[in-house]
Amino acid sequence: MKSVTKALLIVFIVVAAGLYLYLEVVPKIAGMSEKTVVLEYGDLLVSDEAEALFVRDETLFGSKNGGAVVYEQDEGTKVRKGVRIISVEGGATADTSTGTAIDRIRELAGGDMKMTGSFKADKTSVVSYYADGYERQISVGNLDAVTREDMASCPERGESLNTERVSAGDPVYKLTNNNEWYMIYWIEPGGDAKRYSTGSAVTVSIGDTGVSAEVYSAESDGKMLRVILRSDMYYKDLARVRKSDIKIVFAEYKGLVAGKRTIAERNGVPGVFVKQRAGGYKWVPVKILKETGNDCILSVGVYYDEAGKQVGTVNYYDEVLAEPESRMVKAE
Repeated sequence: MKSVTKALLIVFIVVAAGLYLYLEVVPKIAGMSEKTVVLEYGDLLVSDEAEALFVRDETLFGSKNGGAVVYEQDEGTKVRKGVRIISVEGGATADTSTGTAIDRIRELAGGDMKMTGSFKADKTSVVSYYADGYERQISVGNLDAVTREDMASCPERGESLNTERVSAGDPVYKLTNNNEWYMIYWIEPGGDAKRYSTGSAVTVSIGDTGVSAEVYSAESDGKMLRVILRSDMYYKDLARVRKSDIKIVFAEYKGLVAGKRTIAERNGVPGVFVKQRAGGYKWVPVKILKETGNDCILSVGVYYDEAGKQVGTVNYYDEVLAEPESRMVKAE
């Protein structure tokens, strides 16, 4: 009888130990390999990304005569009407076309280039020695006629006109109105299109540069939504860039930022699995204040539910499961 009792006791101990390992130790060891993220203070941008075509009010000038070039104004200088931009000295007016960038631009611009012998600004403008030959074709004057085909055919940046000598008919500089320029791009019509209300302010990132702009128009071209942004803000590459990838920021929110993949719902309530000091994870309800693409901003400390009840929630620097839906998690 004693041997039976001893055997049963051993079985009980083994089962109890196994159950303990299954319920306590294994989940904690498994938790060590779970991918987690730390909730921190950050920015949440409501934004779009697109490739935009830059449209400016500008004029490309060609030289009436040939000779040596003397540059009297630096790139990007804003000059008043009547100020001399360059001087061309000497002769050599014969056409010396060699297939250079200047020759390509002259061919593209054709009769749209304005010839000058005084080389003086005809209005207050920004001086540039970069051009692409599309200055008149892609201009403010024909803004509504610009198409996606124009986008495809244009280069990304203008080419340098700097040279020691020019021939008669060569492009030599351009003048740009920095008080009015536009960005045109096309996006898929849909839910995000409602962001583009005429006159609404946006911030546009062009590389490392940010400029202020407003929505000038947003209209369907039959297949896509054709968006035009207007800006009067000067930046250093304004006269050089013809098309570029841009980020359009509609709003910026600050707070506790979490990836949407960290959210796991329980009975329709969103929450996250917070790592516990003793091991394992505890599901904690959260309130989403703002959301965009892949991220959201959460309430911190406490929030009030729809019934007005105070609910404890996450805090800064809580460590949470990165992708709870893809794993089996033991909630404590």
